[in-house]
Order: sequence, then C-alpha cells, then structure tokens
Amino acid sequence: MGGSSINSEEVNDKEVLETYRHSVSHIMAHAIKELYPGTKFAIGPAIADGFYYDIDSEHTKTEDDLKVIEKKMKEIIKAKNP
Repeated sequence: MGGSSINSEEVNDKEVLETYRHSVSHIMAHAIKELYPGTKFAIGPAIADGFYYDIDSEHTKTEDDLKVIEKKMKEIIKAKNP
C-alpha cells in the first residue's frame, strides 16, 4: 500500500482496508484537534463499513463542519505528516 490511496485489489484485502481506515481515523482526529481545540476523544475504531470516533466537544458539529474537517484532513495528508 503506497501513498495516500489504495487500489481495487487492496480494497478487497480485509487487513489492508482495516489498516487504511484506522489510519484515516487518526488523520480525522488530528484535523478535529486542530480545528476544535479542547475536543476530547473516546473510542474510535475501524469498523466493517468505515470508522468513527465518539467525541466530546463544546462545538456542535454541522454538515458545514464536515466539509471543513475533510479539507483539513486533505491538508494534513498533503503535508505528509507522520
């Protein structure tokens, strides 16, 4: 698995897909921490259909926030942060 994407063969590999989802969940958490300081994270595993995080934040998230979070995630990936 190279770069920030996976190919169709890798998508069918359960272990590769789980690793990818796990990594993306960490990128999402990193983005949320930068955008909404003070946010607290609970559980956030990779699951069969993707991943999620339970979070506690004073800021109520909206559909617009999801776009902002996605943009920040892309910036983090582009910067190639470890």
